[in-house]
Amino acid sequence: MNVKLLLFTVFLAILLIPQVYAAPDDTVNLQDLPTYLAEKLSIPTFAGQLLACTIFLVMFLLPIAWFARRNMMLTLLVGFVLLGFLIAVGWLPFWFLLIIGLLVASLWSAKMKGWVS
Repeated sequence: MNVKLLLFTVFLAILLIPQVYAAPDDTVNLQDLPTYLAEKLSIPTFAGQLLACTIFLVMFLLPIAWFARRNMMLTLLVGFVLLGFLIAVGWLPFWFLLIIGLLVASLWSAKMKGWVS
């Protein structure tokens, strides 16, 4: 298929997507996104929080893990920063970061033991 024809077809398909605007009296609240997601999917609120956080983490961590394959520290650092952001926004409870921190520390304990001794 001709590349120009393919690009033109994609451009037309994008134009067919209707534009959606928020009502002027409604305010968009980032903290309520997992609640709205849970309501629309008919799942519990905690599951909506986990789903929203998973989407957000995959959106940022997958490209970083792909491009920095050898540098695992960069992926861990960005992951912990994102978890801190998600906790600050209110999408995750604070104990979630503690559990993940303990898991990462237990995975790296053998390597740290080799560094010390």
